[in-house]
Amino acid sequence: MHFLRNVIWKPFQHDWKLLTILSLPAVAVGIYGLNQLGVLNLGVAIPAEIIKFVCEFLFLGILLSLCQILGLKNKWFLGICTFLYYLTVIADFVLLMYFKERFGAKYLETLQGGDYAFLTDWRVAGFLTLVAVFAIVTVRRFLTKSSRAHALHRLAVCTVGTLLLFLINPLWLLPAPADFYSVYMTPPAPVYTVRAVLTPPPAARISPIVPADVQDLAARYNVFSAKQTPVGKNYMRVILIASESLSNKYLHHFNPNIPPQASAPLDRLYENNPSASLKHVSLSTLYGLSVIFTSHPFVRLTYENNYPFSVVKELKKNGFHTAFLRGANETYMNEHLIFKQAGFDEVIGATYFQTRPEYAKYVSWWGLLDRKLFDYALEYLHVHRNEPTFITLLTVDSHSPLGRLDYLGETYREINERFYDVPTLPRAFARFGQDVERFLGGLSRLGLFDDDTLILIMPDHPAYANAPTNALFEPFQPQYDNLPFIILTKDKITAPVDRSAMLSQLDIAPTLLDLLNMDMPQGMFGHSIFDTRVRRSVFDIKEDYAVVTTNEQTRVVPFNSTHWKDKQLLDLMSTFVTQ
Repeated sequence: MHFLRNVIWKPFQHDWKLLTILSLPAVAVGIYGLNQLGVLNLGVAIPAEIIKFVCEFLFLGILLSLCQILGLKNKWFLGICTFLYYLTVIADFVLLMYFKERFGAKYLETLQGGDYAFLTDWRVAGFLTLVAVFAIVTVRRFLTKSSRAHALHRLAVCTVGTLLLFLINPLWLLPAPADFYSVYMTPPAPVYTVRAVLTPPPAARISPIVPADVQDLAARYNVFSAKQTPVGKNYMRVILIASESLSNKYLHHFNPNIPPQASAPLDRLYENNPSASLKHVSLSTLYGLSVIFTSHPFVRLTYENNYPFSVVKELKKNGFHTAFLRGANETYMNEHLIFKQAGFDEVIGATYFQTRPEYAKYVSWWGLLDRKLFDYALEYLHVHRNEPTFITLLTVDSHSPLGRLDYLGETYREINERFYDVPTLPRAFARFGQDVERFLGGLSRLGLFDDDTLILIMPDHPAYANAPTNALFEPFQPQYDNLPFIILTKDKITAPVDRSAMLSQLDIAPTLLDLLNMDMPQGMFGHSIFDTRVRRSVFDIKEDYAVVTTNEQTRVVPFNSTHWKDKQLLDLMSTFVTQ
């Protein structure tokens, strides 16, 4: 008892209230994170949140001690520092809401070039003000003076406690995958972000054939083995429409809470043509499109190595002119350079459209209005109508958090239902469906939707966040986060589509090559959706770990794992086969 009272308790006797209260927001985010990651139950939440609280308490104790040792005593200053710390907690919360990941390196990259006008919204400003008031008032009310000796004592206890938690975390005793996810949510936000940024991914292994050391594993997960089916023919005009953030939950076909008239254009296309519900394996535009183009899950290694394989390059080899048309600025995240590495001859975006008077007035917010992007696509396809052409269209009007606020005078069929009379993602996707319908009509009028035309419609990635339209998605179903994939041809393809629950974004590239009757390169992780007998695996690469799913099991693979099975899987996922 003497040890507990004088060594452990004494450094906190005047500060425990402050550290306890300041720890609560991160503890709340911890609970939210467990829910977003699909492992929240009482048996996990109680131990996970106890450890989360202890870890946060000790970490804040370290920061407080360092401030006092350095002689920083002004309560206003320390309150503002606490608010800045809470910004990292808020970043964690936002990323968990929108991407079901914590804040890491790839999201630091996406900060450039975005539209952040929503930060001036009164709700956002009000929320940040409340957080600032909470931080400053708590510090001013509960912070007490401490001598440097007392602060050094507290620093020592907090440091030792943190090291013990790091070395002997009891959460690893939980069943998988709750063990990994509860430990994943434990570190304070800035600690996790720094660690994730500094954790190196596996090195890329580029080989003309499947390396011998992963051949057995490749066979077990059935990757690098895509095959043709009889569905293909020689199309001359290929149009890939990638809708920003479209998910199953915005279609009445999947979600009965969506008004039928809101998603009718997309529902008709999905129900009357070859279509599939795909699992996602990426959570941002660059990453989603790269998976679509390559059928390889490890996007960072893909673009850092100039796309060792890409379906766009395969089309170029077969004589196609390739173009990437987007509403947003083409220089966002250097994608004007990256997508040329993927094989596109041209990358055209908002910078170009601002030089064209007929389009410039429709560039606002994240970029060019979707309707005008489709109009430009018609113009582009008409110019290239006599040569094999592959274009990708990437829309912007449905960008988080609310979709486009101002449609710049363009009119749409209004949906007289709740959530459709104000800017929301459901409204944005209803209007996207109308724009697609209008685009298809334009293709037909110009004679560009003929027997030589193949159209693929899909999202780049899902939209996880449900606010402020949560009522439309309750009760929530896991399939709501899947991605609709639609294939359009003038003469409808009647070949059966695989209905496996393991269909994913990895299957888009092999499906496209199958439809074009082209040879299947060995470097793809997916399979054509028209291959109805194949065994599929889903590889989802996160910031510093991967999730590998088959019909039999799900395995979480940390990048820094020392387990031999994890190392083998990381070798497989970092392998690029170029033949």
